[in-house]
Amino acid sequence: MKHQNSLRVACVLVFASALGAARAQDDVQDLADRWTEAYNTHDREAIASLYAEDAELMMHGSPTIEGRDAIGTFWAEDFKAGNPITVLNVTHSVDGADMVLVHGDYQVIDRETGLPLGAGRFAHIWRAAGNDGWELDRDLWLEPLDPFGDAASSAELSRE
Repeated sequence: MKHQNSLRVACVLVFASALGAARAQDDVQDLADRWTEAYNTHDREAIASLYAEDAELMMHGSPTIEGRDAIGTFWAEDFKAGNPITVLNVTHSVDGADMVLVHGDYQVIDRETGLPLGAGRFAHIWRAAGNDGWELDRDLWLEPLDPFGDAASSAELSRE
């Protein structure tokens, strides 16, 4: 009987842990969705308001953009490039006492044709902002490159 009770307790704990992990994943997807909604409505003020005053944005090896206003201006210019929409899919996260690190995949899609324009990985560090919830502290975007794609093709041609 003790063994059955221990097994039941263990099953309940595993289920509760899995449920908690699923809820946490939903919560971090909600953070990503806040960014997505602001971007996809092309609302400069809404997207800028997600960032901490001293936030940093790092894009594909470009110089770091510092500060809420500069980041809002960057995204407002990005809205104009082909009227895109962006989809963020959270793949995992790490919770801290007053922050959460969110990793995932992104896809940029042409709003008119539905054709993909770009894809890659993103990482957001959200920090607790008191009663205001969360603010985006660090925002990193990586568009994967195939650095050997052209070189490999050239090497294959030279062998023929």
